Amino acid sequence: MSARRLIDLGFGIFFVLIMLVSDALFSSVAVPGALVAYHIIKLRELSSSIEFSFLLLFSITYPVFWIFSVLLGVDIHYLYWNVNSGFIVQAFCAQGIFLATLFLVMGSFRPFTVVDYRRRNSAVVFWAAIIAMATCLVIAVRSVQGSIFEQSYDYELSGSSILFEYVLILILVAFCYSGESAVRRRVLFFFAALFVIAPLYFGKRLPASMVAFAVLLLYVRPKNIRQVALIFGAGFVALSLLALFRVGDSGQSLAQVIFNISKDGFMRNNQGGVIYSSAVYMKLVHDGIFDMQFAMSSMFNVALSVFLPSSMVDDSAYINFAAMKYIPIPGNGGFPGVTFFVWGGIPGVVLAGAFFGWVMRRSSRYPLLAVYATFLFLTFPRWMAYNVNIMFKAGTLLMIAFVIIRLVSAASKRSSATFRP
Repeated sequence: MSARRLIDLGFGIFFVLIMLVSDALFSSVAVPGALVAYHIIKLRELSSSIEFSFLLLFSITYPVFWIFSVLLGVDIHYLYWNVNSGFIVQAFCAQGIFLATLFLVMGSFRPFTVVDYRRRNSAVVFWAAIIAMATCLVIAVRSVQGSIFEQSYDYELSGSSILFEYVLILILVAFCYSGESAVRRRVLFFFAALFVIAPLYFGKRLPASMVAFAVLLLYVRPKNIRQVALIFGAGFVALSLLALFRVGDSGQSLAQVIFNISKDGFMRNNQGGVIYSSAVYMKLVHDGIFDMQFAMSSMFNVALSVFLPSSMVDDSAYINFAAMKYIPIPGNGGFPGVTFFVWGGIPGVVLAGAFFGWVMRRSSRYPLLAVYATFLFLTFPRWMAYNVNIMFKAGTLLMIAFVIIRLVSAASKRSSATFRP
């Protein structure tokens, strides 16, 4: 076994042991500290992967926020009194197990994305995707109310932003079928930029950031880890300032702006909300509310939600909504590792990490897996911080769309060859 895999295995075993046998006080700093160290190691190992560099920089902010909340003596969230540091440690352990398993299975293979494959040339598919994007933009803008100038961080007047997010499917389809045409690339860039600007106007930072990542990873392509860190840092500060604008009462020091600390001495949402929500999930598992029956119901309804609207599936499909019935959370979801723990305990976390590690490993051999891997990299702000549903629901729809397009294209080519004079 290589040194890289030994490191992954070692950290994975460490997180499992802490989760099983220890809730000591030192774990509240030791576990997030170990998670930060693991992120740094993987950042050095995977510095050639732009996609993983962004993902790991985003992921490392969560244990860093917790450590700073301890050092600064502020609560991680204004609802923190509902949980304790032990549940937060367990949440970090679950996340650490998920990441360690993913990287252990992926090994030394670099994940491939759609950028690594030759783009197909189909004017019909490309322009159909562009027309669909324009239609989605009109529908989304008409269905959302209010603007960032009318909202606070804790209360939004606007409705669903689902089309602002699912447009990523159309962006990937259009990109993969744009061929070598410079005109098509410019058109796609223009429409993608609209899906960055429009959500920001309505205060939807998450969908805007995901589409921005799409533009960045499909077009700009930073050359090294330093450029990635610079872009990520600038974006993080910009979004923190946007949160400050929405809240309007954060302090003026740099630490208070970056960590979104209110004048009352606690962190608001952002990273703090995700950490707190993850701890709530662990508490609900501990209390027997999120039991095996709930886990089976949740997984079943997530599968149903692929083809049915959210109004037609049980609340268990959306764990954050289910949790609100018992303990108040700000609407954030939690870490993916915690969601998989809710579904299947430690074995569930390991199986999920192994599956996504396999996807990354095999993306260099199968173009469809590269499409799915690309989608995961574009949407990680959603599934790393809110819920994993987009990985399965939108991810399945993406795979279905590509399979249908390929089957129709193949049938059309055979038909043309058959009737050629």
